[in-house]
Amino acid sequence: MFKQLNGQSFLRKMIVPALLTSSLPVFSQDFTGYRTGNYTGVNGVFFNPANIADSRYRWDVNLFSVSVLAGNNQASFKLSKIGDSFNADSLENQLYGKNAGGTSGAMNVGFLAPSFLFNVSPKTSIALTSRARVMANVQDIDGTLLQQVVDGYTSDAGLPYSITSGKNMFVNMNAWAEFGASVGQVLYDGDKHFLKGGLTLKYLAGVANNYIQLKNFAATINEDKASSRAYLSNTTGRIGIGFGGNSFDDFEASNLTKFESSGFGFDLGFVYEFRPDHAKHRTSDNYGWKRNENKYKLRVGVALLDIGSIRYKRDLSRSAAYDLGVTGSERYYLSELNDVDLDDYKQHFDSRPQFFTPVAGSAENEYKVALPTTIQLDVDYNIHNGFYVSAAGQFSLVSSDNKPYNSQYQNAFTVTPRYESRLFSAFLPLNYNELTKFNAGISVRFGPVFIGSGSAITALLDESKQLDAHIGVRFGVLHKNKAGKKKVKKEKAAEETK
Repeated sequence: MFKQLNGQSFLRKMIVPALLTSSLPVFSQDFTGYRTGNYTGVNGVFFNPANIADSRYRWDVNLFSVSVLAGNNQASFKLSKIGDSFNADSLENQLYGKNAGGTSGAMNVGFLAPSFLFNVSPKTSIALTSRARVMANVQDIDGTLLQQVVDGYTSDAGLPYSITSGKNMFVNMNAWAEFGASVGQVLYDGDKHFLKGGLTLKYLAGVANNYIQLKNFAATINEDKASSRAYLSNTTGRIGIGFGGNSFDDFEASNLTKFESSGFGFDLGFVYEFRPDHAKHRTSDNYGWKRNENKYKLRVGVALLDIGSIRYKRDLSRSAAYDLGVTGSERYYLSELNDVDLDDYKQHFDSRPQFFTPVAGSAENEYKVALPTTIQLDVDYNIHNGFYVSAAGQFSLVSSDNKPYNSQYQNAFTVTPRYESRLFSAFLPLNYNELTKFNAGISVRFGPVFIGSGSAITALLDESKQLDAHIGVRFGVLHKNKAGKKKVKKEKAAEETK
């Protein structure tokens, strides 16, 4: 899933892979489309823990499920020109340069490991889950600055070039694992009105947190034509670098099992269902509902996901903050960063005190990295039989402006028409989010296997600023309406004796 993040500089190793999707293939929802269905089994707990209450499954197992998403506000991808879409030169020309402006991007990898759902009673279900996650955010990196650091001197870059940014430019990457225990409970059963709730408690195993930040940055990028190099002059601002846990320098999938920090978190959710035709879905058992069929006309869900944080020990040998000062006739050549490894940035900055002045007290021994907390709202309407349409909103509650080590999702809104049955489902997600704007995709489920993308149709017919896909295998045993069948048999027997 991951390839090593090798390169000549921090920007090449972290920003460019994030934006070009070359290393870790965030913004719209995970498992777009598929997540709206009623046959998600144990996987439904990741979208709203109340989903497992009154589940259609007696038990359910997720073998594996993977969701990968990556996007940016500059480069576009088109499936009909897939070769050009992944051409590094073509992508870099779109992502940075004198016409790129502020470059932002995000990426997210979610791996749902073996997870299990059980029914304790007709009104209570429990789930045991595990998953690994990698997230990254890139915010407002100036395109010309990015070009000069990554590619070195470019004669057509339009230098000299001045930057005056009050924005907080940063890039961060986070990796962690989660182990959860969930309970879903029917809270109210009033025939037409049905309410259920759910709670997931999570142990968080931190793997890595790395970030770099430029704050209140002002500079002029000039060119030294004699040596064919670009340099900074008249530069002020503050740069911060931070490391906790493993380094993303030469990061591989095996690193996801190297837990360096810990924390706790939880998810909380509620689901309301309006069941106007409740009578035809009743059975004669004590619970009174046919478990393996749809009973609602309208479903409304709300969930507060990813509440919590991971406490990291800051690696003081690699972490620091500096005030920038390149004044008068001084020059700081950006090419100096070309041969500096990510883990050696602090050593490099310390060796040039004339440009980088350490900020006292800027590196605490410990710091907390918040989970990417969101509110998820979902309204699902049963049009007729197996045809549904849902409208869902995702709203981020985490800000990275003052805490550049926090990853966050983008605000998003999704409308998903779908058809679903016990063995087959088809979804058509239509999504709009802050980063990549509008995208249309498709997702399908054949029994235990599901696969899809939230941007495939847009990339096929036009161009999309995001690439995403999901695939998974999970299976379970549906409830049988034994009580209902017994009742029918008794009624037939009674009629025959008359």
